Amino acid sequence: MNTKVITFAALAALGMAAPGFAQPVQNRVAATEIGYEAGSLGYAAMLQGNYSAALDQMQAAEKQVSPAARRDPARLINMGLAYAKMGDTASARAHYQAAIDAPGSFDIILSDGRVMDSRIAARHALRRLNQGYARR
Repeated sequence: MNTKVITFAALAALGMAAPGFAQPVQNRVAATEIGYEAGSLGYAAMLQGNYSAALDQMQAAEKQVSPAARRDPARLINMGLAYAKMGDTASARAHYQAAIDAPGSFDIILSDGRVMDSRIAARHALRRLNQGYARR
């Protein structure tokens, strides 16, 4: 089974437990982007609510990786969240859909130990985005 770990941001948008670490963590600020270069998923900036900085970090990291790595669902989901939090629902929707359509998916491990497929996480995020948009 191909398992990766994703950061807080992606599933926070889903109203679920914060992902990012294989086991429950009391101090989320101390956690890092396990399996990724620090900052490449915008984790710390998102924890601080600085979605613009998080997006800048993720875009900078994209320039350092292969085209295939740019389609990493973890990165796409987190970018979708950053865009959603900044009010750009069209870009958020496009990134969530790209995560759903990515050539591969992987399990993400939530901080409470639950595991979720990245496509399912992206679908949940997209559904919540659409529900929020419909309420406006």
